[in-house]
Order: sequence, then structure tokens, then C-alpha cells
Amino acid sequence: MTPNLRICPRCGHENVSKALWCFQCGLDLNGPPTLEKVARTQRVGSGVWRLAPNITKETPPDHKKPLPPSVDGQPLTCLKCGTLNQPNAERCTGCQQPLIVPDDEYHYVTQGSARTSIGQVRSNNEDNLNLWASNGVLIALIADGMGGAVGGEEASRLVIEAVQADFLGEPRGSLQLHTMPEVELGRRLAEAIRDANRAVIDKVQADSQFKGMGTTSTLMAVRENRVLVAHVGDSRAYHVDAQGKITQISTDHSFVQALVSSGHITEEEARSHPMGNVLYRALGQGIELEVDLYLRFVRAGDHLVICSDGLTRHVLPLEIGSFVHDAANPAEATEKLIALANKRGGEDNVSVIVIQIIDKSSPAELTTLDLK
Repeated sequence: MTPNLRICPRCGHENVSKALWCFQCGLDLNGPPTLEKVARTQRVGSGVWRLAPNITKETPPDHKKPLPPSVDGQPLTCLKCGTLNQPNAERCTGCQQPLIVPDDEYHYVTQGSARTSIGQVRSNNEDNLNLWASNGVLIALIADGMGGAVGGEEASRLVIEAVQADFLGEPRGSLQLHTMPEVELGRRLAEAIRDANRAVIDKVQADSQFKGMGTTSTLMAVRENRVLVAHVGDSRAYHVDAQGKITQISTDHSFVQALVSSGHITEEEARSHPMGNVLYRALGQGIELEVDLYLRFVRAGDHLVICSDGLTRHVLPLEIGSFVHDAANPAEATEKLIALANKRGGEDNVSVIVIQIIDKSSPAELTTLDLK
């Protein structure tokens, strides 16, 4: 068993140490004990319920609700209670917490879509992604695992769960994200990635079958007219302006990118370089981890993109910008980008998140709103 984990007494899921609620079943890990399911000593059916010592008969209610019906892509997780909502839900269906709502100054809202695909070659998906929201702050994450089918999938899963554990629930400050100082929010994002890195390393040390596993992590927080990105690896974050011009926000921590930056090879040569997937910085490589932080400003009509290298292997940045700009909405953009990558070979898992910035001001407010 991996050290520093919180084992759920209901479902047995190994949660990261900071988790307040079980990622798998939603049980309050700090709440009263619950019923324990144990196997019979003699096989007479699948099992029985018995009370563990010194506990009550009441089973705490689920903290995490079932998936909403007909979700188009990844659902949106409420940062207050963990309920899964439709991607553009204005309020959480579980606790009524405001989710995707206009900010007080710019009146911007985000419209997001997140999708992942196994691709056309791989037998399993080592990518993981998620969307969270509270009080108009949207947090998005893509982690691209590596280290073999089992290891890569486990590493990227740990990133999602570690980040959620750092932000989910009022004790984690989920209701203050919209007013938190920018420096503090950036620190929280970077620390969440470092916590995820420690979770990956703990898993490797506890179980030799995961030796060599690692993952990228590109974590984004969108608030008002600002975007903060905490980044490690070669998944990417892009900014697409209202005219469709695309700019890469993050810098790849890859051997090939280092060659490009030093002028030894061109961008064109980098796309076919045999060492294109070799990273010099990733989660799981060591306990000390440097996390890059970026700040960008956005305006109404802009889009933000996070993607794994399964997309950029087959689709050029200019094409990404064009598809995102021309799509009717982020859901259409993510669907078409993944379809294009798969059409061109789908040699790796493909994951993409597209976020649109929308101005919800009235026409009268637009005349006085400073968008600079």
C-alpha cells in the first residue's frame, strides 16, 4: 500500500493524503464512520454488511453525485461539494453554488469543453483531464501519463485527484478563489502540481511495477480577464485571440524544444525528430520539481486551449487556432480537433480543452467597460 494515502472505508479507493472526500464514491473522509463490507469466511453469497467497532448505523450521504444526463464531454466539478454538472452549468445541482457566472468587473463568463480519445493506435488512454468551477473561476487540467500502459494511466490519474484534493471544499478555500490575491492563486496552482508529483513518487516507491512512470501537468485557472497557467512537461497551453491568431503560452520541457530554443534545429525539423517525446522535466522524476507559472490577459471573443501532445503531433498550431476560431462553440471545437488528429493517424491518446471568453454585459454597459 502506498504511504500517506487515505483509504475510503466505503469503497476502498486509495485517495491522496490531502483528500477530504473520496474521489471514487464521494464519502466524507472526515465524517463519521460508515458500514463496512466484508467477505464471509465461508462462501455463502457475495458478502455481508457488519458494523465496524464503535460506529453508528448511519451511512453518511454521498458527497459526489452521479453523472448528469447526456454530458457532452467532461463534466464540470463543483469545487464546493464535488457534484458533477453539465460543462456550462451556472449553478451546481447539488449545493446551488454559483459556478459559471459573470465576474463583477468585466462581466466575463467562460464556456468550456474537455474531451479525450484513446486514439487509433494505443490500447488504453494514459491521458486524464478535468474541469472544476466555483464563483466564476474555472480550473482546467490535462495530464499526459508515461511509463507504460499501467504506469502512465496511474500517474495522470494521481494528478487529477491530487489537484482536486488541493482545491475541493470550503476548508481548501474553494469559495475564496474569486477574491484570492493573484500571487496566492498562482502559488496554489504550483503547489497543487508539486503535491501531485509527491503522490506519483510515493506510488512508485510503494509499488515497483510503477517504476519509471511519470506525467505532464498543465493546470489553468481563468478568472475575470486573467489566465494563470502552472505547467510541467510538453502538454501545451495556447491563447487564441478573437481574430484566430494563436500564441503558445507554455514552453515544452522537452529535449527537442531545447534544441529549437538554442537554434540547433528548426520548428519544422522538431516535428519529425526521433527524440520528440523525451522530456527533461516531468512529474515523477524527483521530489524537487520546478513549476513554470504564466500570466495572460484575455478579452471577450478569445479562446484558451490546453492539449496533450497527441493533438500537436498531428495538428499544427495554426490549424488549432483556425478550428477553434471557426467553431460555433468549444464543444464543436474539441470534437473536430480530436476527429482530425485521429483521421491523421491518432498515434497517441488525444486530449483537448477549449475555453471561450464571453462578455455578458448589456449594450449599455459596453460603452463604459474598459477592456484594455
